[in-house]
Amino acid sequence: MPTTLPTSTARPVRRLSLGETVRFLFLVAEVRLLDLRLSALYSGTERRGREPHGPTLLRLVRRWLAVHERIRALLPGVPEPPHVKQVRAVLGFLTERT
Repeated sequence: MPTTLPTSTARPVRRLSLGETVRFLFLVAEVRLLDLRLSALYSGTERRGREPHGPTLLRLVRRWLAVHERIRALLPGVPEPPHVKQVRAVLGFLTERT
């Protein structure tokens, strides 16, 4: 069954330049590497049965949020993913308590 897309409500899409595209890809790669480091840190603590390394974990999460902030600045108008909002809210709550 053919599908028609409404053309009257569609707004023009802003394309990224080549430099912005390369920067975006590097930021996505950095987020992925930080995800892997956070995952390794968490799984290592599960195996050893100890608490996560507080300063290391906090530093990695702050860096992860900073990279997401740079991605958001590069893509204006694109909503932030829900999981990033949740982490930002939890981190904001924790920093308010200390």
